[in-house]
Amino acid sequence: MTSVLQALDIAVQAAFVALALFTLTDWVRHRDRQRLWLVIALVSLSGLAVLTPVAAAIRLPVQLVTDLALVLFVLNGYALLMFRNSLIPLGRRLAAAITVWTAVVAIVGVAADLSSNPQSQRSTFQLIAVGLIVITWVVSVIEPVFRLGLASVGRPSVEGSRLRSLSLGYAGLVAVILASTVAGPELQSTAAAIVIDFVVLVMVPLLYASFAPPLWLRQLWSRSEEEQLRRALHDLLLYSPDRATLASRALAGGARMVGAPGGFIEDSDHSILAVHGLTQKEAAAIATRPAIARSMLRIPLDLTQGQGMMTILAGPFTPLFGEWEVSRLRGFAVSITAGLDRVSLTARIAALEKAKTDFLDFASHELRGPMTVIKGYLTMIAAGSLGDVPPKAAAVVPLLVAKGDEVNSMLEQMIEASRLEEGRLALKKERSDIAGLTEGAVENLGPLVSDHAVDIARPSEPLWADVDQDRLQIVVRNLVSNAVKYSPAGAPIAITIARRDGHALVAVADRGIGIDKDDQRNLFTRFGRIETSATAHTSGAGLGLWLSREIARMHDGDLTVESEPGKGSTFTLEIPLNSD
Repeated sequence: MTSVLQALDIAVQAAFVALALFTLTDWVRHRDRQRLWLVIALVSLSGLAVLTPVAAAIRLPVQLVTDLALVLFVLNGYALLMFRNSLIPLGRRLAAAITVWTAVVAIVGVAADLSSNPQSQRSTFQLIAVGLIVITWVVSVIEPVFRLGLASVGRPSVEGSRLRSLSLGYAGLVAVILASTVAGPELQSTAAAIVIDFVVLVMVPLLYASFAPPLWLRQLWSRSEEEQLRRALHDLLLYSPDRATLASRALAGGARMVGAPGGFIEDSDHSILAVHGLTQKEAAAIATRPAIARSMLRIPLDLTQGQGMMTILAGPFTPLFGEWEVSRLRGFAVSITAGLDRVSLTARIAALEKAKTDFLDFASHELRGPMTVIKGYLTMIAAGSLGDVPPKAAAVVPLLVAKGDEVNSMLEQMIEASRLEEGRLALKKERSDIAGLTEGAVENLGPLVSDHAVDIARPSEPLWADVDQDRLQIVVRNLVSNAVKYSPAGAPIAITIARRDGHALVAVADRGIGIDKDDQRNLFTRFGRIETSATAHTSGAGLGLWLSREIARMHDGDLTVESEPGKGSTFTLEIPLNSD
């Protein structure tokens, strides 16, 4: 048992030395000011663990060893409290008062000439000195246990987990100190001493994990944040209204994922697009500084218009950034880049759509007045109201009237398309006979259909439906006009009006060029035109069929097509009939 205890004592001493060396080496590599106090605390703790065997080996005076142990003990508590101060500041005055108090306690302890033998008689002054030392250390170490634990409540996952880890680390130090410096001398049983050594050996790696969390622990902390981030990315990328909003939400999510308290995103022009945990002015100042390894991550954003940058800052509750944090943020940066570019592209498309709609609205209204005047005079000429017209001129007047009607039809489509896009296309429904409206629309086409035999087959009974008469006639005129444009001169056009399953059907069939299956997908799109050698001579804005289908669907109906190249096309308008 004695040999086992000796081996465990050596293992405990080696573990504390390793703990101090790991922490010291990490600090030397990165020189993080905050962790300096942690280095002092753990080095002083390892000094306490190895002081007795080292002193025996080099035969230091007993009183000197006692005084060194006292100073290391007080220094350990003070360094731990200062490390807590770097996480949650105590205040400058309070920190200065604690420093003075700790120094006084250490001086009093050394002046008291305390004995290393706990059974020896102690004077009143020595008892006071021991009391001051114990109280000072207990307050220095126990207070952070509760303060860090309370600070973890309600914080994001990574920050909260980090604070709870530190709180447990402080609690572990209390257990180790009590086991090695207080309980150890009191327990004379070899078995009890072996148990204590085992407990201390288990605590050492847990202490290191608490103060310098390994990769697997940091991944575990961030798991819940990553789950929330994945769920939010869909909404973030699809529904963010502008680049600043998207960048702000994404930055907050990225910071939470690695437990960072702040950061900012720079746009391609180096302007600050979003900030988190700091002000625009602070972000602009930090952006001009070089990146500080491990405490400042700068992730490039390869935007379409140039390179932007996401900067994430480490904070008091954040484990210093490692390769895992860097890789996660780089992957996240790809989603941010895609989202920012999508918002930019969407904004550009929206601007182009608005410009196109504005042009339609402007052009249609500005052209409508002159065309009304032109059409009026042409009609008067055709009627002879302006006097006799030479035979050759009279021969072309019907053509000019037809072309005027064609232009007016296009202007009408442009106006209606503009209203539809702006949400101003309100239907004025009234009970109407679909057959009568169809015949009226065809009659209004006048000269446009004069070269074609238009046959209308209608039912004997009226087909009553609640429709906007003007808009429904626009649809019929569009369908008949298309049949005329894409059919050879003299080719018949058949219009069939029928009832089927509670709906009125208006089918317009021609024997024109027909439409290929692949091209039919583009028929009902806005500005969609089929560009072939057979259609090159026809005019149109590509709005008629799109507008016609939209009007049909606003009536809870539809517009469909059946066609085959070389055999003509049949467009069918379907409108629900009145139920009564």
